[in-house]
Amino acid sequence: MDAFDHARTVRDADEITDTPHEIELQALWRALAADRSARDERTARLRAMRLIGGDGAD
Repeated sequence: MDAFDHARTVRDADEITDTPHEIELQALWRALAADRSARDERTARLRAMRLIGGDGAD
């Protein structure tokens, strides 16, 4: 494995169990993805409201 190869092999997956650090990291990534999705949804709603209201600023 070189410095840029972060993929685990099947053998590695058998030997490694999720540590508390990995579980926290996965939870953080999920929270960030949910926040990004919510932000995208709010932006889309605001854009739609502007179009309905006739506001040309975008």
